[in-house]
Amino acid sequence: MIYTVTLNPALDRTIEIDKLVCEDTIRIIKETFYAGGKGIDVSRMIKEFGGRTVALGYIGGFDGLKLEGLLINAGVVSDFTRIAGETRTNIIIIENSSGCEYVVSASGPEISASEVSSFYQHLLGLRDMDYLVVSGSLPRGATPNFYGQIILAGKKNKAFVLLDTDGKTLRESIEYLPTCIKPNRFELSRLVGRDLQSEADLIRACDEVHEKGIEIVLLSRGKEGLILSLRDRKLRGTTPPVEVASTVGAGDSSIGGFILAHSRGESLEDCLRLACAAGAATVMSPGTELGSRGQVEKLLPLVEITEL
Repeated sequence: MIYTVTLNPALDRTIEIDKLVCEDTIRIIKETFYAGGKGIDVSRMIKEFGGRTVALGYIGGFDGLKLEGLLINAGVVSDFTRIAGETRTNIIIIENSSGCEYVVSASGPEISASEVSSFYQHLLGLRDMDYLVVSGSLPRGATPNFYGQIILAGKKNKAFVLLDTDGKTLRESIEYLPTCIKPNRFELSRLVGRDLQSEADLIRACDEVHEKGIEIVLLSRGKEGLILSLRDRKLRGTTPPVEVASTVGAGDSSIGGFILAHSRGESLEDCLRLACAAGAATVMSPGTELGSRGQVEKLLPLVEITEL
């Protein structure tokens, strides 16, 4: 089973308007709600391709129930831990007159020590765990040590553990040796403490991460594609240029494609190919929508894999 962890999910409320006008009533043209969160998006992409996945994390209050209901209706299996606080709501305003998108992101609830323990004990009891994807920011009240303990719980279950986070949380969490990390160029630069520009710079940085004990680095580079780095092998995956509608969820879609292909025993080339196609398909999709299976399958034969 593939489990994903989103400790600070969000109910994303997207509001479409004609124009923002100061001190005037603004009519909403369209309003939609979306169950947001990096791990949740990974589960969505895996489900889109018929994979078996369960989304884990925290939910609380009315908005938490609404988020869970949206996932139920979408067919995404979840097994959330309830908390006393209210799940956060992010506001996305789309202004049609200018094409601008405004995102107002909430910080989310603060979790207590008992809620940390409750989730951790739940995680330890998952005996069918083959893959564990840990992604996104930590909620208030949690430290990077929490991610570290989650990684150890996954390793105790002999699971393949993928970590996708940034900054101090990434620096401290990799000390617990997840199987794989998925940074972008800027996150990898912050991890190694210097600006990385060329492909050679990126590969050297990946090798430094391997020296720390990390087996796999899946590096996203936007329109330049992905690099899959192991100690003794490097692959580059690229797709033809696509029309960009939104980059939201592209990295999570790539993770979903990679993990699903890996869980099915496919070659590293095919794992990278599905990761590239899934990410590109999501870039072509508007707002918070992820790429569809049909879009991904059209892109798959166009992905170019190069041995570095």
